[in-house]
Amino acid sequence: SRRARSTANSGIVVELRPEDFAPFAAEGPLAAMAYQQAIEQRAWELAGGTQAAPAQRMVDFVEARVSSTLPKTSYAPGITSVDLGDVLPEVIHTSLAGAFRQFGQTMRGYYTNEAVVHAPESRTSSPVRIPRDAETLEHVQVNGLYPCGEGAGYAGGIVSAALDGERVAEKMR
Repeated sequence: SRRARSTANSGIVVELRPEDFAPFAAEGPLAAMAYQQAIEQRAWELAGGTQAAPAQRMVDFVEARVSSTLPKTSYAPGITSVDLGDVLPEVIHTSLAGAFRQFGQTMRGYYTNEAVVHAPESRTSSPVRIPRDAETLEHVQVNGLYPCGEGAGYAGGIVSAALDGERVAEKMR
């Protein structure tokens, strides 16, 4: 595609750990999916039950205030101004706010209220992690099975999946 738009975008990923899903422990291995669903449900509700994306200007996001206006973005269904702190769990909001401030210190022009934060983009890797032994990387119950990469829940993209695959291959020698 031609990248001839007046706007640009970037994605910021927050690391979540199994303890972040503790409120959904009753869901067992699907706790991360329930966590994700709860975020998506809240976003949908705050966007008025539409496909509009909850959004906030970046500095407003960091300072936890609803944006009084939002600029036009390329997201076709549209955006609606909300406090994303009401959508995102605290661990995610805090991590993002800190990252935005830090990026602003190293990339001039990044931390600005002209930037719009849309949320959530809730899927970067499998929300289910197939268990494996921490040392051998072999499945904890099935001998000879080595869960790895994105589908097994150990990576969030092509590079990290390749690195995880290489790590598993080394253990299989």
